[in-house]
Amino acid sequence: MKKTIKPLLSIIALGLTFLSTGCLKKGLEDLNNSSLKVMSTVDYTYRFLYTDTIQKGTSKEEIEKDRVCEVLFKKQTATLNENGIDVFKTTLTYDINSVLKAGPTGSVTKEMLYAQFDKLIKAEQLSKLWVYVTVSDVATVASLDDSPKLGGPGDFSKDRKYRVTAANGSTKDYLIRTVKGF
Repeated sequence: MKKTIKPLLSIIALGLTFLSTGCLKKGLEDLNNSSLKVMSTVDYTYRFLYTDTIQKGTSKEEIEKDRVCEVLFKKQTATLNENGIDVFKTTLTYDINSVLKAGPTGSVTKEMLYAQFDKLIKAEQLSKLWVYVTVSDVATVASLDDSPKLGGPGDFSKDRKYRVTAANGSTKDYLIRTVKGF
């Protein structure tokens, strides 16, 4: 029994040693007390599910359900300042090249996905967009008022307000204004 415990303790000690060492390079800038709270970009996508048939008409035919099609909008962004708040006013457009087909090639074509997306986006408008922002290192973003969380589907049919908090606790508010260009 003692012979089994000794190697086990050695492995645990070795694991703790690896966990306590850092992976960062030496000489990097210390950002612990950074006051940076900049939002620099706003990006938009739309996602929907579709069913595809892989190797259609062969003995290896396979139905793939709930595949994700992602659409990357073309955008034109203007940065404004209204009443002391920085505003990202972004006009969204799209074309067939905005549609990204997931996974291996199946029977569903890019044209078919574009037609499906075009119908969905015309019905849903700006109500189910996935929005992502880029902020300063070690800063965080929080939704204000009734703004949806970023990184998931949300309604951006009206102005949305967010607060960026720097590592030192200082904050800056931003407004995201999405304009339908389609």
